[in-house]
Amino acid sequence: MFRIGSRVVKTSLGSAVAIFIAQTIGLNFYASAGILTILCIQPTKRRSIETALRRFAACVLIILFCVVIFHLIGYNPVGIGLLLLFFIPSLVYFNLQEGVISSAVIMLHLYSLEKMTFKIILNEISIILVGIGIALLCNLYMPNLEDRIKTYKEKIDAKFCYIFEKISHFLIVPTKNCYLVEYDETVQLLEEAKKIAKLDIDNHYVKSSDDEEYAYVLMRERQLFVLKRVIETLSVIKVSNGQSTILANFFKDLCYSVNPKVSGVISLHQLEEIYNMFRSMPLPQTSDDFETRAAILTIIYEMESFLVMESKYKEKYSNRLKKE
Repeated sequence: MFRIGSRVVKTSLGSAVAIFIAQTIGLNFYASAGILTILCIQPTKRRSIETALRRFAACVLIILFCVVIFHLIGYNPVGIGLLLLFFIPSLVYFNLQEGVISSAVIMLHLYSLEKMTFKIILNEISIILVGIGIALLCNLYMPNLEDRIKTYKEKIDAKFCYIFEKISHFLIVPTKNCYLVEYDETVQLLEEAKKIAKLDIDNHYVKSSDDEEYAYVLMRERQLFVLKRVIETLSVIKVSNGQSTILANFFKDLCYSVNPKVSGVISLHQLEEIYNMFRSMPLPQTSDDFETRAAILTIIYEMESFLVMESKYKEKYSNRLKKE
């Protein structure tokens, strides 16, 4: 389906405004202001500022190179070749390689004029400032991603609940094939949510990787890896007994702990009580019961680490979660 995104709108509108301003104030090569605006409009605010600073630095650097090279070699193809021979490695050295195209535009302006005066240099700097400035103004607006992140969180939590229910079922009805398609779906959701959360961080000047939404995705990734080991352990269970039934009920109750507003401490206490209960039970009498007991204890240890992750996360961001 044909769709025009916000970045396309900002690029088209910004380039037109940049050219209009540059032309209105009487700059030569005013169309180049539009080129700079197109090059500087980026997907995020942070990336836009970084790109703008690098391109500005590269354009200033090319002016300095032109002053030296054209003065020594002259305005000819050999001068252009030598200039690029030294200029491009300099951009790479200073990590300014994003500015190759924009600086090349400035270089060709100066080459076509075959002279360099204060007025000409001022004209080029003005073009740079107009083009980059309009791009930065356009990138002040970015779509709000909070609703999308919230939707992803709800979907991920729902998938976790479904996985808990499946684990509960496998504990009561053992099977060798414990593959869950929901696991793969959750992995995909987490990858998408991680990209959106990272994009949201880059759209704010003060947010860092310690942001609550991004930390949530990282926590869920680690927890999903724990659940993968739990699912693999389930295939070892051959028979269901009283202990597996108790643990199955625990997984059913665990759905309530997935809610970000509910602390995982309650579930940790519940898990500890189950573990102490199992220790007081008689030793297994058959090899199948022994394997089931060993698998259940392994699952308990895994779920302890699962719940500790969630408890630490909720404790760290408890103030924000209460407000929500």
